[in-house]
Amino acid sequence: MKDLWHHLAPLAGTFHYLFAFLIGAAAVAIRKYVQRVRENRAAMWPSADGQVQTATIKKQQQGCWVEVSYRYYAQQEYHYGKYRRHFARKAAAEAFAEAIRGRNVQVRYRDDKPSESILLEQDLQMTGVLQMG
Repeated sequence: MKDLWHHLAPLAGTFHYLFAFLIGAAAVAIRKYVQRVRENRAAMWPSADGQVQTATIKKQQQGCWVEVSYRYYAQQEYHYGKYRRHFARKAAAEAFAEAIRGRNVQVRYRDDKPSESILLEQDLQMTGVLQMG
């Protein structure tokens, strides 16, 4: 086994970028899958009108995140939530942040725990802040 590793170790350096890409792609795919499962579950939750308070761009090594803070009124009190979306290019993140800042949005919240909420992709598409496709 030691001999096998000795022969494969130089190849690991050669394929380092391929491994990093595959791990990154798997992480993105898992994140999208988890998000889709959450959205499917939340689609049946009641909705409330909300308003975006802030949309902040956070730069990372591989693209940007836009963190959206919103407020909504449910079950006789105000609640606050956050939504994060990744963009490969800073220009796309800036365009999204500009489009959503100050907008009214549809917020889905848990009936038994109104402080737990989510913004659905389909609801954001209907407001025009996300492009279809």
